[in-house]
Amino acid sequence: MKSYSKTVVRMFTANIGRLVATLLIVFLSLAITAGLAVLPNMYSKSYALNYSLGNAPDIILKSKSIDGFNEEHLEKLFAEDKDVKEAEVLSCIDANAKVKNENGEIENKVYRFYITDLHSELNKLVLQKDCKGQESRLPSETYNLEGNIPILTEVGGINIDHHDIGDIIEFVTPYLQVPLKFEVIGNVNNPLYNSVHKENATLIDDKGNLIEDAYINSILYIDRTLLPPTVNIQGVDITFDPLLPRTDMYITYKSKSAYYTPEYKKEMEDKKAELYEIFGEENISVLTLEENISYALFRGFNDKVLAISYIFPAFFVLLCALVSLIAVTRLIKEERPMIATYLSLGISKGKILFKYCLLSFVPTIIGAVLGYVGGIFAIPHLILPAYKSVFEMRTLSNEYYSLFSYMCALMIIGVTLAVTIVTVLNYLKGSPASLMKEKSPKPGKKIFLQRISFIWKRLPFRYKSSFRNIFRQKKNLCLTSLSIFGSTLLVLIGFSLLDVSGALVNDELFANVASSMGLISTVIIIFAIVMAVIVIYSLVNMNIDDRQREIATLKVLGYHDRECSSYTFREIMIISLFACILGLPIAAFIVAYVLEFLEFGSIKDVKWYSYLATFAIINVSTFLVNILLYRKIKSVNMNDSLKILE
Repeated sequence: MKSYSKTVVRMFTANIGRLVATLLIVFLSLAITAGLAVLPNMYSKSYALNYSLGNAPDIILKSKSIDGFNEEHLEKLFAEDKDVKEAEVLSCIDANAKVKNENGEIENKVYRFYITDLHSELNKLVLQKDCKGQESRLPSETYNLEGNIPILTEVGGINIDHHDIGDIIEFVTPYLQVPLKFEVIGNVNNPLYNSVHKENATLIDDKGNLIEDAYINSILYIDRTLLPPTVNIQGVDITFDPLLPRTDMYITYKSKSAYYTPEYKKEMEDKKAELYEIFGEENISVLTLEENISYALFRGFNDKVLAISYIFPAFFVLLCALVSLIAVTRLIKEERPMIATYLSLGISKGKILFKYCLLSFVPTIIGAVLGYVGGIFAIPHLILPAYKSVFEMRTLSNEYYSLFSYMCALMIIGVTLAVTIVTVLNYLKGSPASLMKEKSPKPGKKIFLQRISFIWKRLPFRYKSSFRNIFRQKKNLCLTSLSIFGSTLLVLIGFSLLDVSGALVNDELFANVASSMGLISTVIIIFAIVMAVIVIYSLVNMNIDDRQREIATLKVLGYHDRECSSYTFREIMIISLFACILGLPIAAFIVAYVLEFLEFGSIKDVKWYSYLATFAIINVSTFLVNILLYRKIKSVNMNDSLKILE
């Protein structure tokens, strides 16, 4: 048992390179997978703080009557639905007006006026400093603004005009004999405005039709009690209040599920139906948060990231499985004599299996733990700027749990162990005598290229030898090609998402979303390139370990180090070259499906140079890895390598 333990330790020390390569591949795979998996839940809970802390209305009723809502409507609501927590009525009016700018020039602007109790806790406005750092304040009757009406202005979103404290807004309409003057006393953020998306205005033209493509320039908040008692219209003083019907009713509920959950959506749909029964569908329109632009935009954006987090694990798990299969197959091939010795000494097959499973399990579990921890902490912060460029994000929540990321970790660990178990059990079927013998090389056969005589005759001998070696080991060729194809696919997906983001930047509706998705694509590209380099390094390193006797023989025959390196590296370069050429069309087909699944652009948006960049990155990486491993070829000892069988 003591000798057995020593061989286990010796196996670990002799395969440090393979262990590190496996650890890094698993680390990167799980880091990006776990990081993307926790993002949607973490960010949705963080973004939902805007609605929960601001006590945003779950439902907004829009009156279809010119008289609007009154206290009787509120009483009826509370009487009919005991689950209502809070409700209030207010005026929300969009107006097209001429406004004097800071240069005294008249401009056409679209304003949205909220006329309500600005001290209300329902849909609470959050005071913000202006661009000059001045503190905001809520309006009060004690202010002396020389006849100007004190107002608050919205700062949420980059598509809303921002005003500094002290600015005067002169509001002119054809109906008023005397222009209204507003003085800005504060900037606020409304919980309902938390994205950069433009807010559509509700404006009616002279024919009574809704004006399309009209957007809000500025949002003003006015305390109803501070409005002037009368306004002069065509020489007649008319009280203000009847001119401003309470168009909206805000409602919150006592019992409800968390925002952005299917349960919450279903509950609000049920409430929507109840409200139509209470007030009549002919009298009101009911809007849930699903109709709020900021809420819906975040859901759509978050769903795309969630879809990406579901797609990528499949490729990473496949890549891990392929590299593990190559590593374990080559290791067991080298360990044939050791397995035969174990069997001859009466060591059980279970202990032998445990030894190799341990070699696979240790780097995999370490890589999985480090990748998971690193991914869930690093990826959300790397991608946070992308979200913040589109949405108002508060402090990130501590929602690091994701069942899907756990499943991915278990899948990677399980696949690695399964590959090891199947490979070892296949070898354990043999007798000690057969395992002790070196496996005879497959007999040489004509390869397809040899049948094309006009090409084959013109190839130098070194290339003929390389091609024959490549096709002689068909299993190694397939696994290596698939691994390089997987790396190619990951890099191309990253570039494709970046191209689609760039193509949508000029689209007025998707510009900011596309720009932020571009940052996410960049992170994916970086991880994909690093993953590709590690996979290629692992493949080349294992290729050298597998052919040490062959390299030593070449050195004995008088080959120089550079010639030995060229002989060894030429094969991986040829495989890499052809795997990219043949794999890119297949990768493009998969990318087209991925983009369709994401509902984000199309394969037509992918630039030609992205294919070229993918091809170049994979093959340049292979070339650089070969240069890095030149020292390993140089350090091969002729005597030690030729004594391996002994």
